[in-house]
Amino acid sequence: MSRNSSYRKFFLNRVTASKDFSDYLENEIIRDDVSAKHCFHKIMVHNWTEDDIQLFNIISEYFNTLFIPVDYLLKNEICSFYTSSLTLVSKIVKLDFMFPYRRRMFNVDILFNDKTSADCFEIRSSIDDIVSSVVCNRFNEKMELNLSNFCNDPEFVRTKLNFYKLGLLANFKILMLRMGRDTKVLNLSDNQLIEVPLDILNFFIKGELIGLNLSNNNIPSIEQQFRVSSKIEKLWLEGNPLCQDMDIGTYIKKILVKFPRLTELDGVKINQYGILYPFSKYFIEFPDTETKIVVENFLMLYFSHYDTMPRKKIDMFYDTSAILTISTDFSDQEEQMLPHYANNSRNAMNPAKRILIEKNILHMGRDNIVRVLSLFPDTVHDLNTFTVDVLQHNNKILILVIDGIYKEKSAMNAPENFIQFRRTFIFNIHKVNSSSVYHISNEMFSISLAKREQIENSFKFPTKNMNDLCLLNPDESESQVLCEVFMHLTMLKKFEAERRLESHNWDIRLALEEFVKDMKIGTISHELLMEDDNHVLDSSSEVD
Repeated sequence: MSRNSSYRKFFLNRVTASKDFSDYLENEIIRDDVSAKHCFHKIMVHNWTEDDIQLFNIISEYFNTLFIPVDYLLKNEICSFYTSSLTLVSKIVKLDFMFPYRRRMFNVDILFNDKTSADCFEIRSSIDDIVSSVVCNRFNEKMELNLSNFCNDPEFVRTKLNFYKLGLLANFKILMLRMGRDTKVLNLSDNQLIEVPLDILNFFIKGELIGLNLSNNNIPSIEQQFRVSSKIEKLWLEGNPLCQDMDIGTYIKKILVKFPRLTELDGVKINQYGILYPFSKYFIEFPDTETKIVVENFLMLYFSHYDTMPRKKIDMFYDTSAILTISTDFSDQEEQMLPHYANNSRNAMNPAKRILIEKNILHMGRDNIVRVLSLFPDTVHDLNTFTVDVLQHNNKILILVIDGIYKEKSAMNAPENFIQFRRTFIFNIHKVNSSSVYHISNEMFSISLAKREQIENSFKFPTKNMNDLCLLNPDESESQVLCEVFMHLTMLKKFEAERRLESHNWDIRLALEEFVKDMKIGTISHELLMEDDNHVLDSSSEVD
């Protein structure tokens, strides 16, 4: 009988742990035989009353070794799990099968070589094989390694492999070095991290890593935590406690100090113009690309003009015979606080104020609608709070419902009013040449005072300055579209249109202002214009 077979299902405790066994164990560790990774030993802890994660953390800390437990079970006041780590077994033996916690000593027994990997996983596969497979399957063609919610991967659940903390990946050095060489974006979101996992990031920062996602964890501070890499260009941190107690400006400045090459923060582009908010970030997935483009363009243009006083330019969105109804749910006291709404709306809380005709609050016609909406205070909408539903979209009609939060701009030291709103827009669509033109034919505008929880969760993240008519870090397709628009307005040849737009950092407003000035003083050569110059912008025109 071989020595290895003599220790099959060998019950190991203080009495049975002989010198022969200790010598055998040390020799096995030195040999580092691949077959040892397929042998699993049952660790049994007596009278443990805390949860399994706490047990694993205490054991790894006390015995100073990382391990990955398999098939955790609590039965008859004995907590048990399997491990293939001979180092852990050796240290338990050397420390007399006990470990302390909260002034108590806990006894440990071991059933050595109780199972094989085939017994544990139904196929012959080591823990290294399983972890490597999960990690590799999370690497995509965009060179992104997605380790989001890694510990709850379905394969770990199936094999009962308890990957109880992300830091265990640091044990797989060869795997991590290989992945770190090729990974450009590393996603560590939703892993309950309480600090930046530098032991893992060290494998990646020497490679091609330019993007890091740490969102939705429990990281409390950016002061001492961030010693990552100056090469990071894209960073996600939202959903961490560190984001909660800082205003937007301070948050961005502190992050930029740590990451000087950053061009995108929390999915928001950053450059000399400020911050570009991606409109579709928190919205539902629209059914098709055309609908998404239409809705995003409307959101950008409409709320840009609505948040700019006076609101006269919102008239271009409404049909000449459009109809607007406004409703509130204010108490009498709230109506006195907010008379600009109360005097122009029906109140669902008051039967006498529900009837539209008696209060003359059925607002009919484009001019009347613009007049009424212009009576409301100056506002700022928080696009992060928006939810958008497209109820119908075809070649004749678009029905759009938008919920969100805005606040009224108030005088210095005056309290701010936060408003929860719902706006239902019904658009009529008609063709002009080959283009579809959308005009609002009906709108239902519902207004309520925002609840405390809504206020606390609004205006926490950066938003785009929607009044800038410029592209931020444009890609080739975006700059091409803007160039074509500029050529159509000015009849300039393409190379000259591109030159002027680039000189103004793709701000079409500034480029048009310069063009009008040059036309007035006659400094634009006919060689720069396309042959058909009958449609060139009139030199007497002013740029709006």
